Amino acid sequence: MSVKSKERNQLYKTFFKYVSLNVISMIGFSAFILADTFFIANGIGKDGLVSLNLVIPAYTVVYSMSLLLGTGVGTVYSIYRGEKKPKRGNEVFTQMMILGIFIGLLFTIIGLLFPDEIVMLLGAEGHLVEMSRDYTYTVFNFSIAFMVNSILVSMVRNDGHPRLAMIAMMTGSLSNILLDYIFIYPLGMGMFGAALATGIAPILSILVMVPFFIKKKHHFRFVKTEMRPLEIRKVVSIGIPTFITELSSGLVILLFNLVILHYIGEIGVAAYGIIANLALILIAIFSGVGQGIQPIISFNHGQGNQENVRRTLRLGILFSAVLAVLLYSIFIGNSDEIIRAFNSENNLELHRLAKEGMRIYFTSFLFAGMNITIISYFSAKAKPRPSFIVSLLRGILLIPPVLLLFADAMGITGVWITIPLVELLALLISLTLLHMERRKRMQMPL
Repeated sequence: MSVKSKERNQLYKTFFKYVSLNVISMIGFSAFILADTFFIANGIGKDGLVSLNLVIPAYTVVYSMSLLLGTGVGTVYSIYRGEKKPKRGNEVFTQMMILGIFIGLLFTIIGLLFPDEIVMLLGAEGHLVEMSRDYTYTVFNFSIAFMVNSILVSMVRNDGHPRLAMIAMMTGSLSNILLDYIFIYPLGMGMFGAALATGIAPILSILVMVPFFIKKKHHFRFVKTEMRPLEIRKVVSIGIPTFITELSSGLVILLFNLVILHYIGEIGVAAYGIIANLALILIAIFSGVGQGIQPIISFNHGQGNQENVRRTLRLGILFSAVLAVLLYSIFIGNSDEIIRAFNSENNLELHRLAKEGMRIYFTSFLFAGMNITIISYFSAKAKPRPSFIVSLLRGILLIPPVLLLFADAMGITGVWITIPLVELLALLISLTLLHMERRKRMQMPL
């Protein structure tokens, strides 16, 4: 076997190791989102489901910020590893941990001082304010844990230990599911219990990684360093596309809630709550593909091995497309059973709306998976501008005009068709940016 064949086979093994472990991690992470929805829907009822859907955007802001820091610092650290600059990697890790704790503290203070204002801004009214406030107030108190956990998981993954990163994330997710059940059913703690389970999860994830640091199996460590604005800007610019991708989920939910309330009312929001939470799971799985290819691309980019970078991108796009078709078939083929699990009151109108929405809305994931892979590719190469453009278009800029236009013309069907159309438009732009990069590379002198 030639040297190139051996190198290619090694890349395939690395790809499937990193991607599979990260997809499993994100499935585990998604499971606790699903568990929150399931236990709240069945243990509290329709009002709990509506309240959860209203406050998800607030939680998404905290989680998205933690991913911004984690993705950014992991990418920069991995590039420095490829360039054999460990001291720079340790310095950027230290700076991001300090920044993460500060931002987490800021979110905690906001949650303590303005819980009512937050939930009313998100659309909660009347009796829903108290239920929504309990969830938001509690989750915001764990903001520092979310920040620290995301940074450490990303660093461990980029340090060559994707299995430990997976175990840490799975531990947090599975404990969240168990605590959800205990807090909501036997203890009857309602929305507060669901939020408390969510907040404890990152703490347990961090504890799983503690022995790894005690045994000093890691290459990164805290070092004495100053806060360097240019270094921070570099990390933030790389993490912003991931931030927008995650944050857009919350913004989409907020905007869709307001439009659906106008056209249908609370029953429509409850139906969308089922769809939105299932959609978060599927997006999280595709994010796992993006997180899996990031260390491989960043390290090879740092070493100057562009052939491995391009090959990894092709594998990622193909894997995302196959995964999207498989997931669509599974979810649509079992839509009745899935909806019944979240419809404890057996509301026929809720079932009808959710089923129709799933059939149309979920076609978006073929395009979304490829978009997320391409965004991760550009970010992993420390080229934030193209990934920022695609993230901004698919997550924020295109959605409001398309939603309002189609909802006005087609009613609730227009609401469901919005995301597939936006993801398709974004994919066309993604592919155009890839083509432009390829042409630019071909024109560069040898």
